[in-house]
Amino acid sequence: MNLVIDIGNTRSKWAVFHNNKMLKFESSKKFSSNFVKKIKLEYPELKNVCLSDNTNLNFDYKTIFSTFNLNYIELNSQCKLPLTISYSTPFSLGSDRIALSVAAEKIFKGNMLIIDLGTCITYDVVLNSNYIGGQISPGLQMRLASLNHYTDKLPKLDYINRDISVGHSTRDSILVGVYDSIFFEIESVVNKYKKLYPTIVTIATGGDMNIIEKKIKNINFFHPYLLMEGLNSIIAFNEEV
Repeated sequence: MNLVIDIGNTRSKWAVFHNNKMLKFESSKKFSSNFVKKIKLEYPELKNVCLSDNTNLNFDYKTIFSTFNLNYIELNSQCKLPLTISYSTPFSLGSDRIALSVAAEKIFKGNMLIIDLGTCITYDVVLNSNYIGGQISPGLQMRLASLNHYTDKLPKLDYINRDISVGHSTRDSILVGVYDSIFFEIESVVNKYKKLYPTIVTIATGGDMNIIEKKIKNINFFHPYLLMEGLNSIIAFNEEV
C-alpha cells in the first residue's frame, strides 16, 4: 500500500493506493508529521511513500517517514524513472512536472503534451518516453493577484466564472480578461505543439482544470488525479528495478 503526497504552494494533497487503485484522495492546508501520523493510523498497512514538493519548506522527509516505518522514495531527476530526462537543467526540473510526465507515459504513451493548471500553468512535452521540456506561465490566481499588486486601483479578486464575453464593470473586465488570457494561451500553445508534433496527445490536469474543461476543444483528455497516479507509478517502478 502506497502513500503519495503533493505539497503545493497553496495546499497539500495526498492519496492512498493499493497497487494501481486509488483508495482515498484528500487535501489539507499544510504538511506536518501529525499529518502523516493520522494517515498511518487510518492505513496501518502503508509501506511506501513518494512525495512532490516545489516549496521551500525544507522538511527532513527521510526522518519524518522513517519514524512511521515508511520507505521514502525521493523524487528528482536523478531517481529511477520509466522515462529519460533530456532537459538542460535537470536539477531545476520540478518534481511535479516529472510525476505528471511519468503518469502520462504510463497511461497514454507516444507523444504527449501535459498541461497542469495550478499556481503556474506548466506545459510538458514527452516524446516516446523522453522528457524534452516545455514552458511555464502564470496561473489563474497569480494573474488576478498581479493586477492588484502592480496597480493602485484594480481590486484583488477571487475567480468566479461569469460566462460573459464583455466586462461591463471593472470587476467583470478583470475576470473576463484573465480568463481569456488563459483560454487563448492554452488554445494557442496546444496548436503550436500539434504543428510541431502532429501525433501529440494533449492531457490537462490541475486544480484549475475545471475552468477550461468544457470549453477548449483541442485537448484530448482531462485527468484530475494525474499527479497522484504519477507518484504511485514511480513507487511501483522503483520496486521493480
